[in-house]
Amino acid sequence: MPIVATAGHVDHGKSTLVEALTGRDPDRWAEEKQRGLTIDLGFAWTDIDGQAVGFVDVPGHERFIKNMLAGVGAVDCALLVIAADSGWMPQTEEHAAVLGLLETRNGVIALTRTDLVDADTVELATLEILEEIEGTPLETWPIVPVSATSGRGLDQLRSEIGARLTTSPPDEGPFRMWIDRSFTIRGAGLVVTGSIAGGSLSVDDSVEVLPVGLTTRVRGIHRHDTSVLRVGRGDRAAINLVAGSATDIERGHLLVTPGSAATTSRFLGWIRPARIFAEVPKRGGFHIHIGTADTSATIRRVPETDGYIVATAEPIPAAVGDRFILRDSGRRSVVGGGRVLDPGAGTVATSGDVLRMEAVLDASPDVMADALVDMRGITNAATVVLETGGGRPSAALVAGANLVSAASVLRIETDVEEIVSGYHTEYPLRPGIHSAELATRLQLDDAITDAVVIESDRFDSTEGAVHLKGFSNSLTPDQQARWIPVRALLEETFDVPRMSALKLPEELLHALLRQGDLVQIDDDLAFTYTQLKSITADVRDLPDGFSVSAFKEHFGMTRRQAIPTLEWLDRSGVTRREGDGRVARRKPS
Repeated sequence: MPIVATAGHVDHGKSTLVEALTGRDPDRWAEEKQRGLTIDLGFAWTDIDGQAVGFVDVPGHERFIKNMLAGVGAVDCALLVIAADSGWMPQTEEHAAVLGLLETRNGVIALTRTDLVDADTVELATLEILEEIEGTPLETWPIVPVSATSGRGLDQLRSEIGARLTTSPPDEGPFRMWIDRSFTIRGAGLVVTGSIAGGSLSVDDSVEVLPVGLTTRVRGIHRHDTSVLRVGRGDRAAINLVAGSATDIERGHLLVTPGSAATTSRFLGWIRPARIFAEVPKRGGFHIHIGTADTSATIRRVPETDGYIVATAEPIPAAVGDRFILRDSGRRSVVGGGRVLDPGAGTVATSGDVLRMEAVLDASPDVMADALVDMRGITNAATVVLETGGGRPSAALVAGANLVSAASVLRIETDVEEIVSGYHTEYPLRPGIHSAELATRLQLDDAITDAVVIESDRFDSTEGAVHLKGFSNSLTPDQQARWIPVRALLEETFDVPRMSALKLPEELLHALLRQGDLVQIDDDLAFTYTQLKSITADVRDLPDGFSVSAFKEHFGMTRRQAIPTLEWLDRSGVTRREGDGRVARRKPS
């Protein structure tokens, strides 16, 4: 169901006009009826051209501008009401500024109370309106003279409204409804109301309330006093929730599909000044109004752009593309408005960040997600989904819980290549740098480093060691020349010297151990592969129950060598201990 929101100066006949159009009085409170002044949002509905249309009647008094802002966020058409006997007034200007800053393209201007003035006054009032709206998004809106008392012009007004509600966007994407009222009904529990900004909702669906973080279930749904099973975008709805209370859930909270929206206390947005200001004021007692939420905020401009870092006093739900209004409580005026560019912004942003995100504000959630990843370089995948209303980037590298942009992948590849090349130079006999050490040097999550290495055609990974493609850590001729005499010395006898006594550089020694040319038996004991192969074969010739002494004498070892060698054979399954002796596994016949 499409929503029409009224706007205009106090006492210009908004509520009276809505009642004339719908047959329903939108003023809900006794105080409103007594004072003849709308202080809160009122609701009414009717059929226009066979289509059910809801009306949100918003306050016009300056003191109630916050409630007005809560009512015009999720509308399909605006109805700006101007009295012919009063003309363009201060709150007319402010409401028109809000509609322009929210880029409300569909709208109609109703020139009311024409029964109280003559034709010349109506014409002069029309000319004044045309002059005031020139150069604004409102300049294409038709102006319809009406009288709610006599009924003059009401049919034309209905027709003009209907013409602007012919195309309604589909109920796509996650459910989203800003709460403008919450109350408790005896026997039913918590009920929240609002205008549905996106998606659809059915009875028994799960919903989440932000920024509270409460997840609950829908018990029942009413649309304009009628119980229904489902509501969609544009519908005015009352949602009965299974859990929650009116003291915890209130106006300014957002009802959404669980896991489809983010909460922030700092975001990057663009802000453009209201037309009565040459620029957005640098200082002020600012308040941000987004949906039905409002909170005090500070703003800091991104140099040479219309982008601002906005820090809010209270956490608010926000997604890329959300529209907001900036009001200065000191000036008692709307001073600007804009859209959210990056809901998870840091303390610093660049002009490039602003331009990149401005370009995708009206794109699909997936395109928004791609832009966020490109801007941030590395970001959390789940957060991007929340901040874009379900967007899934198409080009990013998935690395564990992270997303890495193509540009960041190239940068990381370059850094990896520099580190790995340096490591090969420093340790030419090692197979490469361990992936955990590489991640530490890069100051990146292990999952990111591993994903970049796997994706790249510059590197290979062998047993957890990252090396350049085509790298070989084989011994050089000089190293082979140093190893040959040492190997010959070792293989003369099993009474080998300590490892620490071998005349080999440490790197060469470790390389021989990695390659298996040397096999380390104990902290300071190693045999060549050939020696160990011989020991493994010859120990089977010893009788069952042989002692350490028999083993030592058979191989010509000292006790220092024999005991760790036997323990190694036990661990390897070649021998097993039985009491004080050992039994060797026999060769098959």
